[in-house]
Amino acid sequence: MTEEEREQLQKINAMRKVASVILLKWIWLILAVLVGSFSVSFVFLVWHFAKSVHRFDAQTRLLYMPRRVSKIETISDKQLLTILERKSLMRRVGERLPIGLLEKQCLTTDIEIVQERKPSNIFTLKAHAPTWVGAVKKVNAYAEVLIEEYSTYRTRELENWRESIMVRKKSLQDQIAELESEESAAKGQIGVASPSEALTTLNQLISDQRRNMSMLSVQMANEEVKKKKLDELVGNMGPTIIASAPIIHKKSEEIAAVDAEITKLREVYTDLNPKVSGKIEERRMLLDGYMKMLKEKGISGIDVNEIDRIEKAASELAEISLKMEVLSENQRSLEQEIKDNEKKSAELTAAIPAIERLRVKRNDLERTLRDLEDQLDDLAYLQMSTVNDLRQIERAGGAGDKRPLNVKTFVYAAIATGGCTGLLVFLLLVIELLWGKLRNAKELAAFGDVEMLGSLPKDGALSADNEKDVLGVVALRFTASELPKGTVLVSRLPGAPEQPKFREALNWSLAMSGSQSFMLSVVAEGSFEPPEDSETMLNTVCKGLQGWFPVANRYVLAPTELQMLQADIAELRKQYDHVFMFVQDGIRRGGSFFDQLLTVCDCMIVVAGADSTPRSWVKYVRKHVRAAGKPVMGLVTGVSARTVRKEMEAKR
Repeated sequence: MTEEEREQLQKINAMRKVASVILLKWIWLILAVLVGSFSVSFVFLVWHFAKSVHRFDAQTRLLYMPRRVSKIETISDKQLLTILERKSLMRRVGERLPIGLLEKQCLTTDIEIVQERKPSNIFTLKAHAPTWVGAVKKVNAYAEVLIEEYSTYRTRELENWRESIMVRKKSLQDQIAELESEESAAKGQIGVASPSEALTTLNQLISDQRRNMSMLSVQMANEEVKKKKLDELVGNMGPTIIASAPIIHKKSEEIAAVDAEITKLREVYTDLNPKVSGKIEERRMLLDGYMKMLKEKGISGIDVNEIDRIEKAASELAEISLKMEVLSENQRSLEQEIKDNEKKSAELTAAIPAIERLRVKRNDLERTLRDLEDQLDDLAYLQMSTVNDLRQIERAGGAGDKRPLNVKTFVYAAIATGGCTGLLVFLLLVIELLWGKLRNAKELAAFGDVEMLGSLPKDGALSADNEKDVLGVVALRFTASELPKGTVLVSRLPGAPEQPKFREALNWSLAMSGSQSFMLSVVAEGSFEPPEDSETMLNTVCKGLQGWFPVANRYVLAPTELQMLQADIAELRKQYDHVFMFVQDGIRRGGSFFDQLLTVCDCMIVVAGADSTPRSWVKYVRKHVRAAGKPVMGLVTGVSARTVRKEMEAKR
């Protein structure tokens, strides 16, 4: 067995022993509760037997099969059971039965409804009556009332639902009409019936117009290029040549006519012929006049053909200018149309989201309205089928005789009695273990590996001689113990008074065995006055067989104080066989003071007070002592004289 398993086994044995002590302490209360539980069980059995006047049970069953639609909630079986269990229905059941007033008042206990194997759609109705016929009538009347109640309740619920839907429907219709009015007003402001289609058409038109605008720009650019070329061809002389063109053409025609005549004359005559030479002279004079005219008009170096080209170019230039004016006018008109269409497109673009929101909201409301209309159709269907939702499977035709007392009744009574008693025992154990007081030496020994020295009686409980005998026996047990007893820490727990008589008996017993002992008290500095003729070691004040070790803090020893305490005890052990170390006002929780004292001692004596020391203190001391690995002796004070005598008799 491992150390951990051994520790666990010791804890279990300790708890078992403590529990037995607690149960023995409260045995009278446990017996009282047991008797009370049996009394209550007896009263229950008598009452149950008194109810046995209803010797017959009849039962029937109801089947709940409601029609279901997707958008209307159905009453669940749990909700239905809550509706059918109402006590107010008993009055209606009583009105249907030919029974007396007293029996009507007892209907709440005579009939009941039970749901089978929850959740289930089958409900069992039970009725109790003194006669076979009475039980059958009660259960059938109960079934009729429940079916009628469900039908009334469900019809009323569906009607309320229908009215609420009608109110919502009217509200939705008003909202839809209002949205349609707003949508029509918005469309009237922009002047179109279908804003989205109008915007699409308008955007397409704008796109076409912009494309036409681009084509016009290209055409004007081409005409501009042509115009530049014609301007270069016409140049600075163009206007003058165009203005003088009729005269130039006339002169040219005259010269051409003379040239034609000369050609004809040369066919007949030579150039020396007077006719030919005359025409040649005439031609020369015309040519000189023609050239003189050109010179006067500033036209020189240009032949007739060039003049024709310039004149033709000027004519084309006039046509191009006229055409460019027409194109410019068309461009301005098209630009204005594009601006107007873009403005209208912007208005449509701004108006369409608002109109679209109105349309979407109207569509949502219309969809909700259609859902409400579907619900109204479902409600009408459910209202017609409500009468068949809850029906009696088979009318009760007989009843069974029941026995008032059976094994189940006695088992329930026994379980109740045992449960109450067990609960009390459990609560007592928990309360005593957590907040109870230590009772006797046996219980102290049960908390761990404690070698018991014995019990000391209350003051005045025994005669002086008997008390002296008890102290002597306890001291002899300490002397006879085989535990290491060089340095002994005596820990007085809360509730345990000081025992000066025990110290005297211990000194006397050790002296009789040939051992010398020294009593060392750990005291607070502020509460200690060194006695006269005392001697001082490192920090211990000694006088005779007693010493005092003052400390500054009762929760932790300073490192120097702990070293001086160890050195002083080592020096005392050279002179004395036993050093008993007492803490003046007992052990306190918190800090490491207790653990530090355990490091300088060989064993420890725990002094507890019967019915005054809390069990939690014993657990606290045991935990620290086991951690330090020190053996423990136990002493319980304030024990009753009877318990002390029993222990003395047992030891003998």
